[in-house]
Amino acid sequence: MLHTHEKYVFGRSPKETERIWLKDVARELEKSNQIQRYYHGFDISPDQFPKDSGRVQFSVHDITKPFPKEHLNRYDLVHVRLLVAAIDETRYPAAIANVYSILKPGGYLEWEEIDEETYISNNNPVIWEIRRCFNSSLKAEGKCFQASAKVRDECIAAGFLDVIRRAYSSDANMSLRVDTELRLTAIIETLYASLLLRSGQVVDEDTASLRAKKLIEEHRRLCDEGNSPPLRLMRVVGQKPLRSSRL
Repeated sequence: MLHTHEKYVFGRSPKETERIWLKDVARELEKSNQIQRYYHGFDISPDQFPKDSGRVQFSVHDITKPFPKEHLNRYDLVHVRLLVAAIDETRYPAAIANVYSILKPGGYLEWEEIDEETYISNNNPVIWEIRRCFNSSLKAEGKCFQASAKVRDECIAAGFLDVIRRAYSSDANMSLRVDTELRLTAIIETLYASLLLRSGQVVDEDTASLRAKKLIEEHRRLCDEGNSPPLRLMRVVGQKPLRSSRL
């Protein structure tokens, strides 16, 4: 007898991360047994959907909008990632309610963010500047820099069980140091520069790029001096009740 276990991921930039997550999950699960599974990724835009998606299906959808009927009560696991700069603070209840609706009874939500608790340092001015910029810019846009705490609270309010929120620090594994330094560089090049411009802290794109370039140079200098900042990934996990009164 075949059981269909379905996996879903919803995320935004960096796009490749979501596709890699789904592919990694599929590869690991297919090693274990012959159970038939279904994998589906959603994004608000199709621009970076892969041409060859293999067994993974992709659809355009806004997480703050209700899902089509065919997705309701369908998935064992919903993985959400990196929406801190995408969702207005007022829309988190709707987003989490929509995730709740597509989980099977007993299914799990796993939501990962880089938010205010990602960028903490006692002695790194690059981290101080990133935190200042993100906090100011996201608040100005009505976003929530305390995203993981917000997700946890809204999950509890929505009826998820055993909700936990944990931090995973890159300095727990020294082999992650180089990758962490490179990822922070990418964040400065993209999100930092974008938020400077979007929030009116700079007058044009060239100025935003110049600010980002200077911050990257400072980041690299500090890393060369041994001041490589650890980053923390925040993760919230909760389970939909086996017997739900919501649906």
